[in-house]
Amino acid sequence: MGAINVVQGQKRQNVRVTDAKERLIGAAEHLFARHGVHRTQMNEINARAGQRNPSAVHYHFGSREGLLQAIIERHSAVVDAERARRLDALSAEPALADIVAAILVPLTAELGSESGRDYLRIVPQSLGAPIAPPAITAAFTLAEKALSDLPDPVRRERLSAMFLASSTLLAKRAADVEEGRVAGLDDATFIANLIAMATAMLTAPLP
Repeated sequence: MGAINVVQGQKRQNVRVTDAKERLIGAAEHLFARHGVHRTQMNEINARAGQRNPSAVHYHFGSREGLLQAIIERHSAVVDAERARRLDALSAEPALADIVAAILVPLTAELGSESGRDYLRIVPQSLGAPIAPPAITAAFTLAEKALSDLPDPVRRERLSAMFLASSTLLAKRAADVEEGRVAGLDDATFIANLIAMATAMLTAPLP
C-alpha cells in the first residue's frame, strides 16, 4: 500500500509540474508577443501564470532563453511537419516559388489561433535561437540549390533577408488580427502576395 501511495504521489507531482510549465509557456508566449522577449520581466510571467515562486521560470526552464526555446519547439514541431509534407510533394526540380511556399505557408496556418498569432509575433525576435528543425533545413538547402547561380555571400544574405522580412510581415499580420485592425488583403491574397514578394527578393538582379 505504501508503494502505491508513493507512485500516486509521484504522478500527482508530475501533473503539477507539467501544468506549471504549460502555464508559464502560455504566459510567456502572450507577454513576449506583446512586450518583447527581452523587455518582459520574469515576475510578470510568474504573475500571469499564477506562480508564487519567483524562481519558477529558472526552475522549469533554466533561463529566459530556455523558456523561449520551449515556446518555439511547441509550435515548430507542427509547422515543420507540414513543411515536410509540402517538401515531399514537390517535384524533383521544384520551382523556387514552390520552395518558398513550403517554407512560408506552414507558418501562415498559425494565424488561425491566438497562441499561433503570439508565436508569429515572437518568431522575428528569435531567429538567432539554436533551433533548426529538419524540414526547414531541407527547404533552405533546396532554395540554395535553386539559387546556385548567385555568389555564396549574396545567396546567404538573400535567404536570410527573405525569411526575416517574411516573418516580420507575418508578425504584423498576426498583431493586426489579434488587435482587431482591418487587414488590407484577405488571407488568400495576403499569402499569395507574401510568397510572390519573398520569391522576388531572392531573384532580384544582381547589383
